[in-house]
Amino acid sequence: MWFRNKIAPIIIGFIAINCFAYDGPMIDGHAHWGDSFNEEAVLDRYAKSGVVAQIVMPRYLGVQGDWPTTDERVLEIAARHPNKIFVLAGMQRPDFTYMNWNSPDSNSQAILKEIDKKLEEKKVYGIGEVLVRHWAYANEGRTGQHAEIDKRFDTVFIRQIAAIAIKHQVPVVVHMEGYPELVKEVDAVLKKQPNLRLVWAHGCGRSGPEVIRGLLVSHPNLYCDLSNMTNTGGYGSGWPRAENFTYQFESKGIFYEPYKKLILDFPDRFFVGMDVAHQSRWTMENGNTFERRVNRTRELLGTLPEPVAKKLAYENVIAVYRLPKSAISQ
Repeated sequence: MWFRNKIAPIIIGFIAINCFAYDGPMIDGHAHWGDSFNEEAVLDRYAKSGVVAQIVMPRYLGVQGDWPTTDERVLEIAARHPNKIFVLAGMQRPDFTYMNWNSPDSNSQAILKEIDKKLEEKKVYGIGEVLVRHWAYANEGRTGQHAEIDKRFDTVFIRQIAAIAIKHQVPVVVHMEGYPELVKEVDAVLKKQPNLRLVWAHGCGRSGPEVIRGLLVSHPNLYCDLSNMTNTGGYGSGWPRAENFTYQFESKGIFYEPYKKLILDFPDRFFVGMDVAHQSRWTMENGNTFERRVNRTRELLGTLPEPVAKKLAYENVIAVYRLPKSAISQ
């Protein structure tokens, strides 16, 4: 098999993989980059893990030791590694955090013009990740590196972003916890703008399978990425917190049955991602590391029929972002 023959011994050196794990190529459908990342080391770990490419959302937020970056710097890295890094126009920007989204300021309008130009010039493959409703990391509250962000989806600013995405026929990625009122707003916006290709990160806001099912039935251009939803730490395990709408989709490499049925019923609407956003995840030796997320993802994919596993592993990412076929070259 592709993965087992080439790199399985290296992966097993990190964490033992279930013998029935999916062993084919994967594309990381939800990656980030910061200026503290070691370019060659990160890409080497991707290669050793059988993750052949990544959708990168440059992280404009950061602190000392975990420096922010820009689209331009990540595009330079991508140019050095053809078909390995596909860049989105980064939206994790301090410029947007405190702005009134129903009265966007001049700075936001200048950024949107820059994004429109990047899309016109075919430099980027989409827009994201837009932080709509983001929970603060422990003890950080409304300030700090990972601040609480509490915006609404049905706003002027979101409609402006959507208009640019529709114009260029590219996806928009949003991070938004699945509060019932926000689910209603997604439904309302997509009814008004059905051509918007929306990727709702982290299992569509960690919503329950019946909530997601209703949205997928109603909106054929809605997708759920499953980035960092594995029960290895992070969003899938209820951290930094959980609400009554929060749904965990797996335990110890086994899908909860309602979620598995949802994936099998809508195999074209889900894809995987690792969501390694911070330098600490590349330097830590234990815990919810990149390799641990990859290995658990492979275990989960191994429980699905092979054609479905391939869709989640890479085929759906290629389709959603309209990547060149060379993205999966071996």
